[in-house]
Amino acid sequence: MELNLASLSNGEVVTYDQDFTIDPSLYQKIGILDLKQCHVTGSIFLNSASMLVFDLTIEGVMVLPDSVTADPIPYPFTSKISEEYDLNDENFLETYQKSQNILDIMKILWENIVLEVPMRFTTTKDAHLSGDGWSLGEDKNKDDQIDPRLAKLSELLDRKE
Repeated sequence: MELNLASLSNGEVVTYDQDFTIDPSLYQKIGILDLKQCHVTGSIFLNSASMLVFDLTIEGVMVLPDSVTADPIPYPFTSKISEEYDLNDENFLETYQKSQNILDIMKILWENIVLEVPMRFTTTKDAHLSGDGWSLGEDKNKDDQIDPRLAKLSELLDRKE
């Protein structure tokens, strides 16, 4: 999605109400399995102080692996972008300006989507999972037997006390 900055200097407000897609190579690097139904609505305009004003809302569904079971789970998200960018800032122009007077807003949309990715996400209701020789949860091992390899160490520690 490219934005012509020259059209904004005439006082025009650019409105968005469209679907978009993100390259899978970007989101698979950060653990998102799939990114679906991405939609952006809102407007971008240039205010009187030569600041580029973004008032956008991004909605979509990211498919994430469950933190406990690793099953793919849809995670709906909404991200609100209410930002002002200084067009005279060299860092902003180096980062986002694709060529003269053209701004690629996909980078800005992608940065805000990344902020919505949760650190851990699970829909597992039972936190006491277990399997053959392992368990997950707060249940302590019922056997209070000391590992035979550490029995001598335990005896030495008991003698010191």
